[in-house]
Amino acid sequence: MLVIKWTKKLKTGLVGELVLIFILSLAATLAAVSLTAHFLKGSALFYPVQTDAERIMNYREKVGNPLAAWLDARAGEAAIPHQLEQELREKFPLDYSKGFRAAEEIVVSVVNVQGELLQANSHVVIVRSGETLPGGKALRSTADVSPAFEAGGFVIGNPEEEQVYNILFFTPKEGIDISYNNSSGTKMQETRKLGNGFYLVAASTITYTENPVSLLGIVVFLLFFYLGVRGRIRYMRTLERGTHTLYATEFQARIPLKYNNELTTMAAALNDMAEQIITSRSKEKDFLLNISHDLRTPLTSILGFVSLLKEKSYDSEPEKERYIEVLEERTGYLKKLLDEFFEISQLKWKPTVMNKSRVNMQELLRQVVDGYHPQSRDRQIATVLLLPDQSVHVEIDADLFVRVLENLLSNAFKYSRAGTELIIRLREPVVESRRQCPLRLEFWSTPAQTVESGELHRLFDRFYKRDSSRTGEGAGLGLSIAAEIIRLHGGRLEAQIEGERLGMIIELF
Repeated sequence: MLVIKWTKKLKTGLVGELVLIFILSLAATLAAVSLTAHFLKGSALFYPVQTDAERIMNYREKVGNPLAAWLDARAGEAAIPHQLEQELREKFPLDYSKGFRAAEEIVVSVVNVQGELLQANSHVVIVRSGETLPGGKALRSTADVSPAFEAGGFVIGNPEEEQVYNILFFTPKEGIDISYNNSSGTKMQETRKLGNGFYLVAASTITYTENPVSLLGIVVFLLFFYLGVRGRIRYMRTLERGTHTLYATEFQARIPLKYNNELTTMAAALNDMAEQIITSRSKEKDFLLNISHDLRTPLTSILGFVSLLKEKSYDSEPEKERYIEVLEERTGYLKKLLDEFFEISQLKWKPTVMNKSRVNMQELLRQVVDGYHPQSRDRQIATVLLLPDQSVHVEIDADLFVRVLENLLSNAFKYSRAGTELIIRLREPVVESRRQCPLRLEFWSTPAQTVESGELHRLFDRFYKRDSSRTGEGAGLGLSIAAEIIRLHGGRLEAQIEGERLGMIIELF
C-alpha cells in the first residue's frame, strides 16, 4: 500500500486523490485477478479440465440420451408437425441450465428425411440452400457455411437473432462434433437417427461464466479502494470530533493537519477560526477593560469637582468658575469617548447604510485641511497640500470620509514633531493588480516619537495607545474608526515608514 500512501503527499484535491486511488485500486485488482486466474486456470473454480470423451459422455447422459428416449417413446406424436413443441420446450428449454460457473443452451430440432421440420424447442426455421428467411432477409454468415445449392442442404436458424444454429443435409451424417470458443465455452452438435426414421439434431452450448473471477475482482477492488480511502474517511470523522473539541476546550485545542486536499484546507480554516476567536475574545476583554478605564478617569474627575462645588470647597468665585470649566471640559471629553465607542460599535457590528455621491476630492481636501489651520499654527507644523491638476472625482460617502480625514489630520497634528511638515498628496488614478485605483491619498508626517516597523499594524487596533499607561487624551479609536470606514468603501488604510516619516496611505478600488 505504499503507492496509496504516496497520495497523501500529492498536492491535489480530494476528488483527484479519489480518482487516483480508484485507478491504482483497479490496476492492482486486474494484476491480482490475472495472476490468480493464471495459477488456478483449469481448476474446478474456473474452467474444469475434461477430455473430449468426458464431455461427450456428460452431454449424452444429460441431454442426448434422455432426448432420444423421450422422442422414441412419443414417436407417433413426433410425426405430427409441432405436436410436441410445447412439451419439448418445457422439458428441454432453450436456456437449459444456468449455474454459478456455467450457462448451457440447448437447441433441439426433429426433421424427417424430406427435410421437413417437425418439432423444435426454439423459434427456428428451415431455409434451403440459396433461399432466404421469410421477408427476404438472409441469415448471417450463411454465405460462408451453407452448402452449395445442388447439395440440397438446409439451415436451421433463428430469424429474430439472424443466427445460424445448424447446417443439415438430406443424408445427414450421424455423430457428434465438438468445437471450442477461446477455452471459455464448448459446443457439441449431435445428429442422431431415431428408431422411427426421424432425425434428432441437438446442439448443446456450454459457456463458462466469469462469475467467480468477477466476484474475486469485485472483492479485491473493494478491498484496495477501502484501504486507500480509509484514512480520508477517518480524517473526516476527526474533523467532526475536532469541531466539538474546539468548543469543549474554549478553542484551545487544534485539529491535526493531514493530507493536502480540501479536508486539510477545512481543518486549517477551523484552526484559523479558533485563533481568530481567541484573539477576538482577548480584544473584547481588552475592550471592556479599556472602556472601564477611559470612562472611569473623566467620571472620577467629574464626581470630584461636583463634590467640591456641592460642599462649596472653594475660596472665591474665580476658583468656582475654574471648577465649572474643568467640569465642562471633562464632560465634553467623556461625551467624545462615548461617541467614539458608539461609532466604532456601529461600524463594526451594525450594517452601515452608505450614502455615496460623486465628490471632487481636491475641493473636499481643501475644505477639511483649511479647518485645521489653528492646529497647524499652534503646533508649528506646516501643511503642504499636493494635488493633481486634473480633477479627481470619487464615489464615496462624504460624511464618513470627512470623518477619516479629520481623524488622520488630528493624529498628525497631535503626535508630530513641532517645526516639521505634514505633506498631503493626492495621486492620479492608477491601475494596480488589474484593478483601477481611482484614489490614492497619502499623509506623511514626522512623529515626535520613533515608530518601529513592527508596530505599524497595531496602530489600527482598537484602544491602542503608544502610551501603555493610557494617560494620554483619547481612547485610541481614531485610526481604528478610519480604517473601518475605508474598509466599508472597499479600500484599505495602511501605515508605512520612510526614514523618519510616517505615512498613512488610503487606497480605494
